[in-house]
Amino acid sequence: MRISRSASAMVIVSLFAVPVDAAGIDCAKPGSTGDHMICQDKSLLARDAMVSDLYAAALKRDDANKIRERQRRWMTTVQSCSDTACIRQAYDDRIGALMMTKGGRSASTDFQSNSADGNEGHLAIFGPVDGLLAVSLSSTFVGPGGAEAGDVNADGIDGVVPLTKEHAELSRDACKIGLDRLSAKTWRVSQAGMCNLADGVTLQGTYRRQ
Repeated sequence: MRISRSASAMVIVSLFAVPVDAAGIDCAKPGSTGDHMICQDKSLLARDAMVSDLYAAALKRDDANKIRERQRRWMTTVQSCSDTACIRQAYDDRIGALMMTKGGRSASTDFQSNSADGNEGHLAIFGPVDGLLAVSLSSTFVGPGGAEAGDVNADGIDGVVPLTKEHAELSRDACKIGLDRLSAKTWRVSQAGMCNLADGVTLQGTYRRQ
C-alpha cells in the first residue's frame, strides 16, 4: 500500500534538517544519525508513512493548530532518541494518538462487537502498510446496575504490529490479544494470559465492519 508522505516530509525537515521531497526521507542521501536509523529499518519507514497519512487526515478534520502543536512536541521527543527502539516507541505513541482524532478515525476502518455479557467492543484498523497494522482496540462494559447508576467500565489496548497470514498479536505485560482477519468485514479477537482489564471488560469477540 502506497500512501502520501507529504506531511512526513514536513516532519522530517524540522526533525533532521535535511532536504526531503514528497517521498519522505531521501535514503540515498541520509543526512543524520536519525535518518540512517530510519532508512535501515523497514518497520520505521512504514511507521513514518502511517504518521504522515494520519497527520494529514487530522489536519483536515480536527483543530489544525492543535494538531500541529502536538506534532511539534512529538518531533521534540523523537529528536531526543538515540536508538531505534526509542524512535519506534515514539512513532507508535503518535500513531495511537492520531488514530483517536476525527481525521484518524475517518482514515481508519471501524469494526464493532456486541456481546450478551454487556461488552461493546470497538476495533479500529489502519493499514496494512508494508506488512504493519495500526490497531486501536477497546471495550466498554455496562454492568447489571446500568449506565445511569454508573455501573460502567472501559479498557483497551493499541499498537503497531505485523500482519502475518491474516494474523496479528498485541501484547501488554502478560496479556496476549490475537487478531485474525476472517474477511474484509470481520475480525476475530482472542484474549489470553493475565490481562488485568477493568472489571467486567473483555476484548475478545467477533468484530464486524461498521
